[in-house]
Amino acid sequence: MKNFCFFVLFLFKFSIVDTAAQEKVILPAIADSLKANAYSVVRENRLQFIYESDVSGLHKEKLVLTVLNEKGTESANFIYTSDTFRELVKFNGAIYDSSGNLIRKMKMADLKTSEYTDELASDSKTYYYESTVASYPYTIVYEWDVKYKKGIIAFPVFIPQCNFNQSLENASFQLVLPNTMDPIFKTKGEMLMPKKSQDGKSSVYETMVSNCTAIENEPFTDALSSFVPILYSVPRQFSYDKTRGDMSDWKTFGLWQYGLLTGRDILPETIRPILTEISKNCQTDREKVKAVYDYLAKTSRYVSIQLGIGGLQPMPAAEVYRLGFGDCKGLSNYMFAMLKELGIHSVYTVINTVNPRLIHDFASANQMNHVILQVPLEKDTLWLECTNPQLPFGYIHRSIAGHDALLIKNTGGEVCCLPSYPDTLNKESLFVNIELAGDGGGSMDVKQNSELYQYEALTGFVNLDLEKKKEFIRRGIDLTQGSISNLTYSELKSDLPVMQMNYRLDYDKYSSKTGSRLFVPVNIFRRGVKTLSAGKRNHPLYISYGYADSDTISFNLPDGYSIEALPKSIDIEQPFGRFISILKNEGGKRITVIQKLQINSGRYDTEFYSAFVNFWSEVNKGYANKIILKKME
Repeated sequence: MKNFCFFVLFLFKFSIVDTAAQEKVILPAIADSLKANAYSVVRENRLQFIYESDVSGLHKEKLVLTVLNEKGTESANFIYTSDTFRELVKFNGAIYDSSGNLIRKMKMADLKTSEYTDELASDSKTYYYESTVASYPYTIVYEWDVKYKKGIIAFPVFIPQCNFNQSLENASFQLVLPNTMDPIFKTKGEMLMPKKSQDGKSSVYETMVSNCTAIENEPFTDALSSFVPILYSVPRQFSYDKTRGDMSDWKTFGLWQYGLLTGRDILPETIRPILTEISKNCQTDREKVKAVYDYLAKTSRYVSIQLGIGGLQPMPAAEVYRLGFGDCKGLSNYMFAMLKELGIHSVYTVINTVNPRLIHDFASANQMNHVILQVPLEKDTLWLECTNPQLPFGYIHRSIAGHDALLIKNTGGEVCCLPSYPDTLNKESLFVNIELAGDGGGSMDVKQNSELYQYEALTGFVNLDLEKKKEFIRRGIDLTQGSISNLTYSELKSDLPVMQMNYRLDYDKYSSKTGSRLFVPVNIFRRGVKTLSAGKRNHPLYISYGYADSDTISFNLPDGYSIEALPKSIDIEQPFGRFISILKNEGGKRITVIQKLQINSGRYDTEFYSAFVNFWSEVNKGYANKIILKKME
């Protein structure tokens, strides 16, 4: 499925002013409030969309952007991706120095183009211009027109402030429609609902926003879309590639989406005996679903296909069977068709793998970018990821767990929410036995259990050759050298999957030796987080990923050495997590380290930031601490 939202977010980084006759511009001084935390400032952003017919329209964009420093350079780059439905038909621009003197002008021919894509088939073409100015500040102006053709499923999303550390002086939006049309709007942030005026046979909808300060990109911050003004708009009734639909709500949009599936679940006769054979020993519908899921994994592969309406409509099931590949839409529809052949009901389901929430009171195609399959069984509901059937059957992977989704039924669209897992189940446990040598070297035996999302991060590991597997392990350990041997692993592909890994690591230098002392790292397997800056926090803390790590590490001391100093124990607990670090002296010959880190996903008020900084400081210290051993005389 084409991710229209992603497309628009790129689009609205840039805008244009007609400067063809100007050699110098004079811009008002930027207010100090708009310079605060800003790398760039949108001086002016104007968007106009003129509706010409139910299949065509003209999108005109205009912007003036002042880049304050090097960190703002990327925001001044122009990028636009055209496809069957939208074509870039006009472009020009200019760049001015801090005094308003013209540095250079740009036209359509100055744009670089690329048709490179990771999709097997695509009608997209990307135009881009990379800003290269050596001195700051400078002001860049762009202007371009986009011709809509073959249908209008949504009007341009208006996001005039689309970068962190970017402020906004003035922006305006104008939508020109026939008087007979009744558009639907949705606003977020400081964006005001458009006001309607009459202009002959046309209705003009306008809104504006101004003086928006920069949103600082703080660590553990929610997505930018949570803070900036946004305007979404769609036609209530629309035409799209010779189809007609209704965007009044999710129910009516789902009816249109269901219509795109009609007749695409027909299978060839040759597959019927195959399905009969693979399911003949199955006792339950769940077993039949797994048999078909396994068959899909063995006989097909994922390939992205984005041609025309193909961004929203699956290729026929018979074609996927014949070719042995398909995209998320095609593979899900193919799975649907095979289950239907066995008498098992399933539901084509659209979802977003990035944004977990749909706007419940505003329907639009650009809120989803992926398709999965729901299989409602009598005692369970399965959510099948058909693009990667190597994932365990019944497991809901991280990119969709807990996300809103739209069930596409013959009765219309129905919003639901996928199940999610408690943070405590997303865990990794290490059991390590280390033999220390007096010269700083030694060896260790490691047992590692990774579960749920932490298992998911290791799914590519099993397909690596032996040497690359070893290199993969070494990259995750804070030890520059080491020889890995006796590597074994196993996967438990269940609803709650587990990866078990065992290996031996021999090393020349684990401890640093200074004189008669050895300085022994407590835990080389964990790194904590980058040091956080103390001070004022502007936005709530957002932790998207909760997990639980548990490590038990035993050190056997080398002959002739005694324990001189052990790090103090740590036990710190806050609403967002808990960290425990305990070191035990076991008879002077053995030290056992027990460390547990629990991070709780969620949003936390700014009042917790100071405690958050201190928490991670303690975690980093706990992982980086050293045991001091001294050679006995």
